[in-house]
Amino acid sequence: MTASSGEDRLPSVGLVLTGGTIGAEQHGAVLSVGPEPTSAEAGLLRSAWPAAGEPRVVVAAPLRKLSENLAPGDWLSIAAAARRLIEADDVDGVLVLHGTDTMAYTAAALSFLLCDVERPIVLTGSRLAATQAGSDAPANVRAALLALLALRSGTYVAFGGGEDRPARILLGTRVRKAPAGGETFASVNRELVATVQGDQLTAIEPYVHRVGGRSIQEVDEHVLALRLYPGLDFDATYDAAQRAGTRGVLVELYPSATGPDTGDRFSLPAFIRRCSERGVIVATAAPGAPPSGAGAYETTLAIAGAGGVFLHDMPTETATVKLMWALAQSQRPQVVSQLMLSPIAGELAPAPPAH
Repeated sequence: MTASSGEDRLPSVGLVLTGGTIGAEQHGAVLSVGPEPTSAEAGLLRSAWPAAGEPRVVVAAPLRKLSENLAPGDWLSIAAAARRLIEADDVDGVLVLHGTDTMAYTAAALSFLLCDVERPIVLTGSRLAATQAGSDAPANVRAALLALLALRSGTYVAFGGGEDRPARILLGTRVRKAPAGGETFASVNRELVATVQGDQLTAIEPYVHRVGGRSIQEVDEHVLALRLYPGLDFDATYDAAQRAGTRGVLVELYPSATGPDTGDRFSLPAFIRRCSERGVIVATAAPGAPPSGAGAYETTLAIAGAGGVFLHDMPTETATVKLMWALAQSQRPQVVSQLMLSPIAGELAPAPPAH
């Protein structure tokens, strides 16, 4: 690990336990998370340790929840626990055990909340609880630890491929949970950081994190995230957003970076203009967007012309979290817009070269 000093010093690892499937227990046909970590969960790091010697392990358990029950405030608790392990306990890296349903959101949150940290942070989980026979938890934790030993600063997700396929290491701001039946997580618009086969980590597209000033440790939950569908009533959406005190809206566009421009209550450009007049930021993203420089549809141009902040191919999960984080830093829409378009943790693709 990058923070180790001296050849004889064994690595020290921070272990953050949050619950999730990996920390759940089965009662009949029901999985639930108890108030205390299970012995199987707490012992995973040492049993899966892939290097010689015994690491120093410092454990934190800031919350005990299934990940579908997490709220933005829980990201702050996890980030604070990781920061304490790094700054107070001087660990070389942090392993976070987490449920899979909202792992992409937490990975994005830690990417921004801990963007000033010079240590690797790796999240993993499992499809089966660590207490269940045949669980994938030991293999996933082992892959995560190999990543933790090899990677430099940044936030990552490590998860096994299953059926003899290599485990995958993904950048925390480029993760999306995939539909059931295949890989658990997909890397959106970016190559994998690395793969792990056995005890061998193979780099594919390493991430070079440039640590900046101390990150603000807050998020503003007054964000509404929408996915376009035919018939979405933006007048009703606007009224609901106003009543809720919404400060930012994230709209996932159609795959070609388009949206309805119909001049009525179904019009996205009209909605963006109404929001902008009230100081509400509207950001748009299209995770399946075509490469920059491809021909644009007239509706795409209309959306951009209405004043929306176009985040191009950023995953919706990451864009939603970043909007919460950016809104916590300023009350000025222009400052928030600039921050949304500033690369922080690999969430924005490099700008295409000028011709």
